[in-house]
Amino acid sequence: MRLVIVTLPSLLRDIITALVDNVAAVTIVAQLDSRADAAAKLASISPDLILVGLRSGETDDVGREFAAQNPAAKVIAISSDGNNAYVHEMPEHRTVLRAVSPQALVAVLVERKPWV
Repeated sequence: MRLVIVTLPSLLRDIITALVDNVAAVTIVAQLDSRADAAAKLASISPDLILVGLRSGETDDVGREFAAQNPAAKVIAISSDGNNAYVHEMPEHRTVLRAVSPQALVAVLVERKPWV
């Protein structure tokens, strides 16, 4: 699985990267520090997974937008405080994970359950 990380705070990115490094099924293929031109970059990368960090006060609508632009990818939007994750998959499927742990987040990435 090809993972792209978009605008995730560095501490959370480092934690998730360390956890994902131990999962053979997931390879981080890009880390984007800006959403500028993200649509074009993601189209050229064709990721299976997109992990996007939300800004303070931002809703997970951005996750829905990334999913619509990349319908083959699973998109996981993470709240700015790192407590909640919003999983978006096409067609129009959304799962909310409250108080998600880093291990549960990795389980979502590789689709092991339970997620919570």
